[in-house]
Amino acid sequence: MGLVKRALSVAAVAAVAVLIAVCGVEGGASGEDAPSGLPATTFPQVNPTAPPRPAEALTPTPYGRREVNPETISSGLREAKGVVDPTNLGWPREIETEQGRATIKAAPQRVHTLSLGHDEIIVALIGAKRVAGIGSFTADPIYSNIAAEVKDLPKVRRDAEAVLALNPDLVIASKFTNQALIDRIRGAGVTVIRTDLEDSAAGNIPNILLLGYMLGAEKRALELASEIRSRIEAVDLVVRGIPPGQRVRALSIAKFAESIDAAGANTTEGGIVLAAGAVNAAAEADIDGHKAVSIESIAAMKPDYIILTQPVDSGTKFRDELMAAAALAEVPAVKNNRIVLGDPRYYTTLSHWNVRGIEEAAKLFYADKFAGVSFRDFEPFKE
Repeated sequence: MGLVKRALSVAAVAAVAVLIAVCGVEGGASGEDAPSGLPATTFPQVNPTAPPRPAEALTPTPYGRREVNPETISSGLREAKGVVDPTNLGWPREIETEQGRATIKAAPQRVHTLSLGHDEIIVALIGAKRVAGIGSFTADPIYSNIAAEVKDLPKVRRDAEAVLALNPDLVIASKFTNQALIDRIRGAGVTVIRTDLEDSAAGNIPNILLLGYMLGAEKRALELASEIRSRIEAVDLVVRGIPPGQRVRALSIAKFAESIDAAGANTTEGGIVLAAGAVNAAAEADIDGHKAVSIESIAAMKPDYIILTQPVDSGTKFRDELMAAAALAEVPAVKNNRIVLGDPRYYTTLSHWNVRGIEEAAKLFYADKFAGVSFRDFEPFKE
């Protein structure tokens, strides 16, 4: 299905690797994490004065580990908001949060997080062996990029009793986690640290570095941050030379019940569209955040592409409805059969996996410029 197909071959995605170089919104009465209605994403334009180059010039950068000295690690950690002393690579370690200073006495061995995005990041940093348990969305392959890696872990609801039953030595929360839940877990003597999880992909690099430091995986965090930057720059080097008048106009929407939700400015999906070199048609229509829209307003936006960021079954049904809507008959995306399913794993998480959304969207929008390029998934954690 185009955007939802995972390419397993090694991609031509690299540019200059920088050594130093999302998800979940906890909501509802149960506190369960939900991968929809996500907050903003910021994608920087790397080296904006550099000339564009064709996709053929991109050379593969195999993912791998590097030998780095403590000074390099400490320097890289300075980008991690919350690390009290980046030069301290021993234990205990101190983290400064909006709720005060927390001490981690030793490398955590039983970690539990309260969001899908955090789960995806920590499994990339330390693997699944040190994860105490997961939530339902992390276990769901429709939304989770790590479902196969964590399939044998306990699955729990986001309530204090269930979390404490896992006997975690560290719980990681996001800004969206219910404070009462945090207080109950913390009241039982478990260390709970709330870290930012609102900007995904490149914007999550400081959070990735902070989590790496908290887990004793700072070197791995630096490597992941380097890969994220390299992959985003690889796309940017191709699309930055496209004149504004030649950029495609894309609209990211999803249908929940009878409401159509459009991703405007300051959304994860909108940020992916921009980083892929397209115009966000919803933002151009002065939509900020996620807003309900009508069929008529979609027609007025005249998008060249419509990306449906929901599961295949409901997405296919929604696509058929849009294709049959008389009001959309003259919309370029409908006339040219360019309503596509966007993989929810890439668009509705808050982690480094949003980079895959950027890559696949760029290839969708500008197939000629990415001819012969196959983007790869992030490799699973290796000991």
